[in-house]
Amino acid sequence: MAVTWLIEKKGIAGAVAGGFTKLADRYGDEKGEATHVRMTVEEYDQLISNLNAYKKKLSKEETAHQKDVKDINDAAVAYKNKANAEAQAKVDAAEARANAAEAERDRQTNLNANLLRITRERANAKRGLQPKKSHIGYRFSGKIMQTKTISGHDKKEGAIYTDVWTATLETPYDGTIPINQIRDRIFNDLKGSDGILEKLYVKYWTYKDSDVIWKGTYTEAVEDAKDQNYLFDYKFMVNPKSKLWEVQITTLKSIRALAEMMA
Repeated sequence: MAVTWLIEKKGIAGAVAGGFTKLADRYGDEKGEATHVRMTVEEYDQLISNLNAYKKKLSKEETAHQKDVKDINDAAVAYKNKANAEAQAKVDAAEARANAAEAERDRQTNLNANLLRITRERANAKRGLQPKKSHIGYRFSGKIMQTKTISGHDKKEGAIYTDVWTATLETPYDGTIPINQIRDRIFNDLKGSDGILEKLYVKYWTYKDSDVIWKGTYTEAVEDAKDQNYLFDYKFMVNPKSKLWEVQITTLKSIRALAEMMA
């Protein structure tokens, strides 16, 4: 519906008197529907004033809303930054602890290696093994002998025995050291291309995903040995006279009598 604001001016007498009149009547079309209305200047000015007030209020509310939105966004960013900083601080602290633990582990490893080296050199000197600093520290403390082990069972003949070889090796390590602390060190001495077993022409297996030397029965070993000399049994013991750890090894074939270990 079109609305038109009209101000009707009166005659000269009315104009002199400064008067305006409001025609409150609504003028319409042929259907009787209102199309415009007339009002006084005062009413028009009031309408415009109200409109401007509403616009100003709306502007303030929009500004306040934008500020609220900005404050919320700033708070969210600050919270995120704080959370990220705290998370990073925890990561840094964890890395620092891990690095410290690794450094301590390396320090302990080096310390233990030095202590074991000193122990070996002292044991070599005490036993007259020369040169004390480079001697492997192992020697035969018992016979290198052929013995028998059960390799099967026959219904008529009974137990079946097979010749194997056994030797007792004296280590340079003090018998007062608990075996769980010294076992891996002995394994390391036995294994490898420069290890004791290699010098004795004895091969070995290790358990899957482990550095521990495998041990089992003669039957289990001979199946995979392919006619080679493999270690299949060992025992740890302390010699009360020497007060040193010893390891007794049992192999499928003969053990080499190494001259430097016969001292």
